Amino acid sequence: MDIHQIQYLITIVDNDFNLTKSARVLNVSQPALSKLIGELENVEQIQIFTRGKGRITGLTPTGEDLIKHGRTISKDYDDLIKSLHEKSDLKRGTVRVGIAPVIISTVFNRAIPKFIQENPEIDLQIVEKGAYELQKKLLLQEIDLAVLVSPATYPSIQEKMIYDDSVAVWFNKNHRFNNFDGPIPFEEVAKEKIVTLDDSFMVTYQTNQKFARKDLHPNYFFKTASWDLILNICQEMDDAVGIIAAPIGENYSGTKIEHRDFSPKFPWGISICSLKDIYQDTVVKYTQDWFVNYFKKEHEKHQR
Repeated sequence: MDIHQIQYLITIVDNDFNLTKSARVLNVSQPALSKLIGELENVEQIQIFTRGKGRITGLTPTGEDLIKHGRTISKDYDDLIKSLHEKSDLKRGTVRVGIAPVIISTVFNRAIPKFIQENPEIDLQIVEKGAYELQKKLLLQEIDLAVLVSPATYPSIQEKMIYDDSVAVWFNKNHRFNNFDGPIPFEEVAKEKIVTLDDSFMVTYQTNQKFARKDLHPNYFFKTASWDLILNICQEMDDAVGIIAAPIGENYSGTKIEHRDFSPKFPWGISICSLKDIYQDTVVKYTQDWFVNYFKKEHEKHQR
């Protein structure tokens, strides 16, 4: 009996003896998992599971003893592998990070060059896609990390928050919103011609949800993947408003543009994400921790 067989048995127990669910978690077919159990019991001359009506229903006393000691062995094995990797060179290898273009230009424009300078032996490969595409790539393990607008839409994705701001309403100085004091209510924004990012962006998905909760039916005048086009339209049109994150405007050179927060506030949090319960290469973990620490230091710097 090897460590992988032990871990397969533990997975079956942890999934309430449901072979279909266990096979999906282990990324094997159910027949293959059933065959493994039968062969293991036959070779070791033991009965691990109790059965009823052709289904696994629980553990035999021998099985309970096996799983109890197996958990200890599995943990020791994982700790050994972790120790071996941690003693290897942390700063060498390839890391694939998915980031939406708008986040690269707004949040990561200084972080990426600094990371490259400090870690010349890490091949940082940036994949630029919208939030939904990046989540899919992360789930398929086509990328190691994804930088997303929080919250992610899949429970198997775990997040580490690195940046916190808000989504704003943008408008021409001649627009009626320029006479408002303070944040702009959603009810007022829904009355306007709205220019925003296309449906591949998480912000647009979240905007739709917020309007729907208030039973509002916004007038989407124009959607695009280009944040600067949104602000250009708002600058040139007195009757249009834009919806994009507040920090994006720091990159815009137009002079006739204003912005206000929504009422209630519309948060724009950025997290660096990985998959739960998946072994993470040391260089990937190092990269994730580097960016988490970088933005923590930046936040502390601005708080002084």
